[in-house]
Amino acid sequence: MPIFHFDIADGVRLEDPVGLDCANESDARKTADLIARQIAIDLADGDRDRSVVVIDEEGSEIYTTPVKT
Repeated sequence: MPIFHFDIADGVRLEDPVGLDCANESDARKTADLIARQIAIDLADGDRDRSVVVIDEEGSEIYTTPVKT
């Protein structure tokens, strides 16, 4: 299974050094959406623009989803 990294971007990039096994890009996108929802719940401060950025094994950004608080 390919490994995808889920970085958090909010002006400063917090890189995911480990990543997660996902079946494919579609699965990685769904995982990013779930991570973004959880961050929104945990950090109910809507004053920052945040997003979850999916990085594939080649280091390319393949998806970005906003964290909506």
